[in-house]
Amino acid sequence: MNKSFTEKDWFFIRNIIIFYAVGIIGFSIKYTYGLFIHLTPIVLLMSLALLFYYDRNNITTKKVIFYIFIYISSLFIEMYGVNTGILFGDYTYGKGLGIKIVETPILIGINWVLMIYITSSVFTKLKPNFLSQVIIPSSLMIGYDIIMERAAPKIDMWSWAGDSIPLQNFLMWGGLAILFHSIRYLLKIEIKNKMAAPIFIAQVLLFILIILIK
Repeated sequence: MNKSFTEKDWFFIRNIIIFYAVGIIGFSIKYTYGLFIHLTPIVLLMSLALLFYYDRNNITTKKVIFYIFIYISSLFIEMYGVNTGILFGDYTYGKGLGIKIVETPILIGINWVLMIYITSSVFTKLKPNFLSQVIIPSSLMIGYDIIMERAAPKIDMWSWAGDSIPLQNFLMWGGLAILFHSIRYLLKIEIKNKMAAPIFIAQVLLFILIILIK
């Protein structure tokens, strides 16, 4: 057993595996597909809740303000992007992320918060510098997006005009990742969370399997 994980940690990791495995099965069966589409927002919120539970003793005002900034700014960027097609390309949101305002799910900002938070935490054991705190986490986000973009239409999160994902989407995603991680780096906001890597790996595997089975 990895000594860095306690029995409680392994309890949550096992449940993460079970939870996402059930999700893969649910999305693969046509009779439960619609139900699991509506459960996607709950998965995002539960992931956020688990991360918060593990980070609850390290909450600072600066950290809270930073992630509120990530949520609000990313939400408005997505609103502008989906209604103009200028930033990311021509795409539309489906029902997979729940309630929408101005054609934009209010939970899309939560997705940005989760990704910035998780990728900030994965490499905390490396020596803190611009490479480990900005470039590597941002590269991880780009890799995540490459996989997620192919899975998103299959679970009705969003879809692209002509089923073609434009290069500008990845450039914009990467640019925002670098911007947000750079701000975090300059503000010296340190993120350490044992559940970050398990949740990230579970999400990536979920998307890969959805791509393969749908």
